[in-house]
Amino acid sequence: MLIEFSPELLAGVVGAAISWLFKWFPGLRTWYAALKSEVKSGIMLGLLALTTVVIYLLVLNGVLMVSEPLTWWRVLTVLFAATVLNQTTYTAIPPAKDAKAAKEKRDLLTK
Repeated sequence: MLIEFSPELLAGVVGAAISWLFKWFPGLRTWYAALKSEVKSGIMLGLLALTTVVIYLLVLNGVLMVSEPLTWWRVLTVLFAATVLNQTTYTAIPPAKDAKAAKEKRDLLTK
């Protein structure tokens, strides 16, 4: 059985992995939880855009084989797939206790 790794599937897996790292990796999770919501969104969007560009370059240079050409419209669907799976994973994973405490501390400081 051969699994075809489409650019969308690869971006989705990387997006979910990034979300998982920021939610559960010690040190990173507390730092990330203490950030403002706008900053967190910017970091995630930047990493997902970088992931999309890397996938585009891999396809362009023939490292990742695809059955149809990677147009700009398809690049946008790759970014969309990465974003959807990233946010779904981040929402589904319960926060760790230290990350929850860092977020509460941030909320107290901003009031």
